[in-house]
Amino acid sequence: MKPPFILASNSPPHFTFWHPPPDPEKPACPYQAGFTVEIKRHTPPPPFGDPHYGPGPWPERNDVDLEAVTQTELVLAHPPFEHLNTVSSSSSSPAARTTATATLTILKPLAVDDGRGAQLVVCSVTPSPCPCPQESNNDGHGEFVAKIFDPLYYSFECPHAMSEADDTPWLADVDYSHEAAALDHLEGVMRQGDGRTGLGLAAPRYYGSWTFTLPITHAGKEVQRSVRLVLMEHINGHCIRSVSLDPDLLSRYTEADRLDILAAVLDGSVRQRHAGVDQRDLAARNVILRSAPISSPSGSNKQQSLPQPVIVDYNRAVVFELSRLGKRPCQFAELPQNPICIYWGMILDFGGWIPLEWQESHELYQEWLKERFGGEAAGQYAPVDQQQQQQRPTAGAMTNGGNGAGAQPQRNKGALKDVAPPPTLPPDFKVYWPIPLPWEDPAQPEKR
Repeated sequence: MKPPFILASNSPPHFTFWHPPPDPEKPACPYQAGFTVEIKRHTPPPPFGDPHYGPGPWPERNDVDLEAVTQTELVLAHPPFEHLNTVSSSSSSPAARTTATATLTILKPLAVDDGRGAQLVVCSVTPSPCPCPQESNNDGHGEFVAKIFDPLYYSFECPHAMSEADDTPWLADVDYSHEAAALDHLEGVMRQGDGRTGLGLAAPRYYGSWTFTLPITHAGKEVQRSVRLVLMEHINGHCIRSVSLDPDLLSRYTEADRLDILAAVLDGSVRQRHAGVDQRDLAARNVILRSAPISSPSGSNKQQSLPQPVIVDYNRAVVFELSRLGKRPCQFAELPQNPICIYWGMILDFGGWIPLEWQESHELYQEWLKERFGGEAAGQYAPVDQQQQQQRPTAGAMTNGGNGAGAQPQRNKGALKDVAPPPTLPPDFKVYWPIPLPWEDPAQPEKR
């Protein structure tokens, strides 16, 4: 990244902020009800693009290229990355071997907007990619959810760095490769086990990775561009964040109900890790409540039917055996790790769903973890390393969900005493990064 301004000798700062240029060739986002397209099975590239996987074979592009073109020009110049095998699918679904093409029709948008990244829609698919409807747990009655990774409708201006262009074709391929790899791996595990095993993973059923083409007019000529997508089951329900923000919906659940569901979420997360996937973005916005009873032997409301939580959104996920880490020790254990081990010192992004007291006292949350996943319930998991648990740093107060408002985590200075010293930074680093760094105390700016 280059700084947003350049200092010339004996002259005031000259600001050179970049904004996306006019793009008259870019069409409006087409993913609305009634949109119909032919889709074909596609083998995604191996996951790449973060430290867990490495850069992959994608060619590097510098900032000058990004800032010198329109988003349409960028997308057409850099089509989606191809796997060596571009027609057959690596999906674990048996349908991948029988349904090579299909017709997708959007029934309604779920999350569609120019600049939001991947687009989510409810759709019908003919012929159905699900070989055995009775196995699918698809409560959408023949409906599916398509997650469409179209780089033309990712944000060209980086949302995390002012006046910087984002490489949207690269981002879309990274998201697609991560999501497809994680869903395919979890689907394979669910199909190897029984129905109860599948429900325990708290993952949506997966119906493969696909591609389609769209026409676009560029330089006065109509050309075709490719777009990738993944298909999942349609889960009729609200995400936990939506329920938390709606007083009427939230009133349907007692605090005990909410904690039963939270326990099922944490249980599903550790079982996914045991199966070899770390979702890496567990938050209220990424858990959908399915209208089906949960199976939680440690629950307090065993006789009450509560919705089953399903963890979604795997564009940041890591499949251990496909990553630089390789298979993790937890995968070789007979039982999954206890949620106490994973979530003891973690800040949960479930504000509005968890008790308000947890936002003031992390210890109350830890007591709940011990009560919920200790005792008889501990027999479902690998033994807890008590010494490791005692050494885990306390993360502080619990935060509110997605909007970032509310109580902030308390700093635990003592918890970082054994951590390696911070890196040495250039003397002029603060010119371009004036905010406090993680190891600095914001109350002592003079010590920066």
